[in-house]
Amino acid sequence: MRKNYHFMALTLICVFLGVIIGVQYNTVKKQNSLTENQRLTELTATLKKVQEENKALQAHLEEKEKIIKDYESGLNYGATIGNLQNEVQQLRLFSGLTEVEGAGIVVTMNDSSTKKGGDSNAYLVHAEDILSVLNELNVAGAEAVSINGQRIVGISSVSCAGSIVMVNGERVAAPFEILAVGDGDIMQSALRFPGGVVDNLAPWGIEITIRKEARVVVPPYTQSVLWKAPVSDQEVVG
Repeated sequence: MRKNYHFMALTLICVFLGVIIGVQYNTVKKQNSLTENQRLTELTATLKKVQEENKALQAHLEEKEKIIKDYESGLNYGATIGNLQNEVQQLRLFSGLTEVEGAGIVVTMNDSSTKKGGDSNAYLVHAEDILSVLNELNVAGAEAVSINGQRIVGISSVSCAGSIVMVNGERVAAPFEILAVGDGDIMQSALRFPGGVVDNLAPWGIEITIRKEARVVVPPYTQSVLWKAPVSDQEVVG
């Protein structure tokens, strides 16, 4: 009797373990199936996106190839001239040789009106102060910038000659009016950021006003754009 009891108990335990293993196997199988389906969906979406990007690039390539063929054949003279003119206009805009108009901000910087003693130069607007403003505007995405009518481009220079500020080799004097085309909110925030340019100049009484404008006109760069070789250290010393 006891042997039969033990045999039945062992049989029940084996059946129970078999059921558990079977359930666990089915669960793992279903989870793997779901994971594979999810992965397949993700890969399908990625493939579709890549195919769309490839299609767009192919269309862009065909367009450029057609332009090149027009240049080489000279058959479509009018279209060729039009394409060249558009490219020249884009290059002029990129180089700062054209006027830029749009929403933006006007920043006015002026020397301190209340000098508290010490070095009087500390209460004047210097080139490095203007450069700090320019750097913040560039980081904030300014599309075009000018200082007192002088357009700032890649080859522009802002420096001090004694108490005189030079921009693009031209003398400019306070108050300095900086025009910037771009997102006015972002540029204002960049300048007024705690611990930023405005806060750093405040102890010296430098007067800075910033206002948003719906229409800002930045003039073109008018100086020569001929490239000049950089001056070597030896030439500077000499």
